Amino acid sequence: MNIEVREKLSRDKWLAALGFKGKADKDLEERLSRCEADLLAAARPKGIYRIMKRDDVRTEGLSVKRHLEGCDQVAVMAVTLGIGVDNLIRKAQVTDMLTAVILDTGASVMIEQACDAFEDEIKKNTEKFTTSRFSPGYGDFPIEVQADMVRYVDGQRKIGLNVTGSSLMIPRKSVTAVIGLSEHPVKGRLASCNECVLRDKCILRKEGRFCGD
Repeated sequence: MNIEVREKLSRDKWLAALGFKGKADKDLEERLSRCEADLLAAARPKGIYRIMKRDDVRTEGLSVKRHLEGCDQVAVMAVTLGIGVDNLIRKAQVTDMLTAVILDTGASVMIEQACDAFEDEIKKNTEKFTTSRFSPGYGDFPIEVQADMVRYVDGQRKIGLNVTGSSLMIPRKSVTAVIGLSEHPVKGRLASCNECVLRDKCILRKEGRFCGD
């Protein structure tokens, strides 16, 4: 299904992703507005999901198993902004690296907003209790599971989503995730820093912050 992306990207999240603290000055705000318009014109957000038995879905790693505790089913979801965003960023990298960086971080904000909208849609269409989404690469949930997630939902054929041999998705601004479904209330669980495969490299952790904040 096509996903409606908000007309505006979250400025706070965009600036945070750029490592910018405080309010953007006039020049930066104008650049953000131009990049936002270009991203909205280039993006073709699409998503697909499939309800599956939990035991039929590859869920390796302690963190995702704890997140899905009490769930007998999962919704496997995949969302992409489309290849147009990749092309937009790649073109900017040739002529203006600053713009390319702003576009890239803006596209990351956009895909998260698209995922939020799609997750809300999935939850509206089920009578079961749900957890939040949990993606491969988060905590100790292996990034290698990406290919299985795409295969479960037939993502290559239905939304043009592919996975490379190194588990990178094409288009790059794409996300796969699982949402737990249960007959009784479930909360899910954020991964702890000790469970995360990026714990020794995490910039947030070095700054005394947590990605779940």
